[in-house]
Amino acid sequence: MTLWFATGNAHKKAELAAILASHGCRHRLLIPKDAGLSFGPDETESTFHGNALLKAKALYDLLLELRPPLFAEGDPVIADDSGICVDALGGRPGVYSARYAGAGKLEAGTPGQKKLGDGERNALLLAELGAAPERTARFVCAMALVFGPDRFCVFQETFEGEIVKSPELAAGSGGFGYDPVLFIPSFGRTVAELTEDEKNAASHRGKAGMRAARILKGL
Repeated sequence: MTLWFATGNAHKKAELAAILASHGCRHRLLIPKDAGLSFGPDETESTFHGNALLKAKALYDLLLELRPPLFAEGDPVIADDSGICVDALGGRPGVYSARYAGAGKLEAGTPGQKKLGDGERNALLLAELGAAPERTARFVCAMALVFGPDRFCVFQETFEGEIVKSPELAAGSGGFGYDPVLFIPSFGRTVAELTEDEKNAASHRGKAGMRAARILKGL
């Protein structure tokens, strides 16, 4: 059975494939790009679980309409929405983590505007937080599994930590996104310094993926 993942992010695809495999779920995992499909729905919901379900349903509808050779009706579709929530910033960037542009702003998305890279967003986040004594933060991941228009489930998990106190303490070359600036006290390292196995076992996406794998293994 094929499992379709509603993302264009190759890093997320590789990470989810490893998570599912570690829990004995070995479905073939494909993203729209693998079938030459253009996919990029507007993420208009105000919650992680709302956006995850929106993306999963949008891809399911697209696959059902186009019926590419790799899709069979009943193949599950999975999607996730994730981001970093910083307590001292009132939970921001939250669902807007990928569009964060400092001081709570979002990228305007105007034609020709340069999209900020991971390093730039991390620097802006640290600059906005400044010397705030409260550094607690968490990664949040909502994961939706859609089996049909009215058959779906959603899981949401967190990965608790603290934002590093200065740019010099951002560390690690693993992972992506905000991984270098979230320090996990239980490991004594940032998320970007964790091994793949450590991250997949304890992270927000790892825990949500474990729940999804339990259901997928029963299909």
